[in-house]
Amino acid sequence: MKVIKLKSNGLGRYEDVSPFLVTDNRLEIKVELPSFNGEFYLITENNGKTDKRLLPQDGTVTIEGLTAGELNASVKHYVKGALIREYKVEPLLLKEADGNLSAMPELAGLKAALNALGQEYAALSEELSKYKEKAAAQIERLNNNVSALILFAYKDYNTNVFLGGGTVDGFVNGFGFALGEEEIKLLNGGNKND
Repeated sequence: MKVIKLKSNGLGRYEDVSPFLVTDNRLEIKVELPSFNGEFYLITENNGKTDKRLLPQDGTVTIEGLTAGELNASVKHYVKGALIREYKVEPLLLKEADGNLSAMPELAGLKAALNALGQEYAALSEELSKYKEKAAAQIERLNNNVSALILFAYKDYNTNVFLGGGTVDGFVNGFGFALGEEEIKLLNGGNKND
């Protein structure tokens, strides 16, 4: 038997949120009713099949004919035929499991899914961080190699009589380089990191 506690905020929660089996497509539940005058009705809906029944004093009922999907329920409190309050019960997720149904309150299912996603996110974030470090190292290596090639090309340009020699500006403008300050400093004889 699964116990549903009605909260003062208008919600109904399952007392035990761990997954459980529903055998023979029947679920016995007990709604812990507040000590108010009036009548309490349990309204359930499972895959389009709706049921409304008066709850006895002890709040125990059996819901039959359940199928895989979602079991939605609410408890309505009436006094002299007037609706006083409605308690929405958290949905129960029902999944097919070896001829029976596996049930789990939706909020517990969502928490479990959220925890799994959090763990997956943490693992992916750590993996991404490693790739970022590798990419940064690769980019630094490529930048150093490109700078070395530009310096080699400039030295060849400056000393090779067939290329005409010339200044850094002539080299940069003549070949259409788009160099930054560090590369220009390197060509003028300074260190790239100075």
